[in-house]
Amino acid sequence: MAKEYAYYIEGNKVAIVERDTAFDNNVNSKEYGPGVSRAMWKSPKTSVTDGLEIKYAYSPKYRINDIGDKSTSITGYEESDGLLKFTGSGLSTDAEITYIVISNSEKWNGLHKIKTLNSSYWIVETIYNGTDVVENPTAHTDINVLNDEADTIDIPSYLSKALVYYVKARLAEDSGQIELKEYNMREYKKHIEQYESSLMKGPRIMSSGPYAIR
Repeated sequence: MAKEYAYYIEGNKVAIVERDTAFDNNVNSKEYGPGVSRAMWKSPKTSVTDGLEIKYAYSPKYRINDIGDKSTSITGYEESDGLLKFTGSGLSTDAEITYIVISNSEKWNGLHKIKTLNSSYWIVETIYNGTDVVENPTAHTDINVLNDEADTIDIPSYLSKALVYYVKARLAEDSGQIELKEYNMREYKKHIEQYESSLMKGPRIMSSGPYAIR
């Protein structure tokens, strides 16, 4: 019997669970009865040798303009008055650098806002209380952070149409135009449904309903 897996997200971690297909007929168990535990998800009891494919959509708060441009090697990190301090040599002191993105770090991958720039260290507004650590992550400074209305949201063009309908629905709701709001929400959900349907592999099956082709 093929194993069936699922996942859930807790914080920035992904947990894998496996559907329990065993029958439990122990009368002293809360899972007593034929097939009761078949609907339960539990931690996997066996190794996954062929890998798992997880489809997960994420809209980032930033975009690295050029992965190989304006990147700096860091030599480690330490605490500075309760904040995270990246150390190095020949670090940029360009006042236009307000954010950095860290990669290849054991703990600090992601976006950080700059508080202090110095040629031998960068202090960011990330809270840290701990010991000095030596490691060699990479800091990217050529990034575009989504922090104002002039930024471009990096989503597929078809989903951008859905976003327009969603905004129109909220504006209509704020102005008390309930029918217009409901119309735009239907169009929004329709575009989302059709986009998700386009990602499905395999033959399509005709079914009834407003989104007939699945």
